[in-house]
Amino acid sequence: MRSVGPAAGSNRYARGLVEAVAAQFDIPGKFAGAEPIRGGHIHDTFVTRHETMGRRSGTRTIERQLFQRVNTDVFRDPDVLMDNIGRVCRHLRHVLERSGVSDPDRRCLRIVPTRSGLPLWRDEQGQPWRCFRFQEEMRSVDEVEQPQQAYQAARAFGEFVRRLDGLPDPPLAETIPHFHDLEHRYQNLRAAVRADPHGRAVRVGPEIELAVSRYEAVAARLARCGASELPTRIVHNDCKINNVLLDARSGEGLCVIDLDTVMAGTILSDFGELVRTTASRSPEDEIRTETMVVDPELLRAVALGFCEGAGSLLTPLELDVMPLAGSLMALENGIRFLTDHLLGDTYFKIRRPGHNLDRFRAQLQLVELLDRQRALLRDALPQRGPSRA
Repeated sequence: MRSVGPAAGSNRYARGLVEAVAAQFDIPGKFAGAEPIRGGHIHDTFVTRHETMGRRSGTRTIERQLFQRVNTDVFRDPDVLMDNIGRVCRHLRHVLERSGVSDPDRRCLRIVPTRSGLPLWRDEQGQPWRCFRFQEEMRSVDEVEQPQQAYQAARAFGEFVRRLDGLPDPPLAETIPHFHDLEHRYQNLRAAVRADPHGRAVRVGPEIELAVSRYEAVAARLARCGASELPTRIVHNDCKINNVLLDARSGEGLCVIDLDTVMAGTILSDFGELVRTTASRSPEDEIRTETMVVDPELLRAVALGFCEGAGSLLTPLELDVMPLAGSLMALENGIRFLTDHLLGDTYFKIRRPGHNLDRFRAQLQLVELLDRQRALLRDALPQRGPSRA
């Protein structure tokens, strides 16, 4: 879930805006500056600095925080959203501390409350703001640089799912309905074709036919594998490599971030999104689709890392169906891009005419490439019986 950066036009604007917001949160010290983070998440994001002085030593200390103005067009109920995130963070910290991990603060996000003890503060326009402690001496990468990074990110996501397996009831709220629901996305495409508000359907007939045929093939394959019987778990739902913070020195995958879509789902969405966004070095909107390739080493690294992180949590059925997950997620995203193109590019940001159509074609090419690698993934995953995938 990536978008453009915040609306702030300058660091001076950011400082004035966020200084007023930061004063409402329980942060010690004196406000010392703020900078917008561009090219970030769906929300407007800023990093602040607060300065404290030791009473006896006189030592000056700078601590950073991450502030976000929550996008209520995407997340309609920010209070429910933060309730989810708070429960997830508390549970993860409990599991980490119980397991004797020496550095739980580096492996779990910490919400900074308001001065009233709440997870959100609303400004004069009613816009909700939240704050997390900034994770120091870590880095994120937008594109995989080497197989070890793919392994580390996948292992961190596998551990994340395993540690959330015992999250107490009640169930987490559904922050985005039908987020990973292929049938729902397909029906949205059919509705967009029927409505055709911009007269684009006639010009993309071959693409529509390709989407339909691919959907029918993937849906049939999932049905044969018994995917409807997969266990429902608490999953991240947006498993991209830049949603894991890596230790800046060792490269170890430490902290899973961007928890807005953590809710009920199946292992297919997490493993599939990892495969979709990691296995090919081509961009999501590659125009020269004939140049796209899938890197077998990256595929193996993702499979090994995720399974090591998840451990014994994964059932034989999940392991059996996981080789289809990458194709599933590439198809789902491709259908979403084509739907948005037909509707006039209202959801995904575009940088050129036909951008969403380019994205669709690249994702459908990735479906085909990943289909060819199912045998490799089956061999890379632990075997727990005959495969139906």
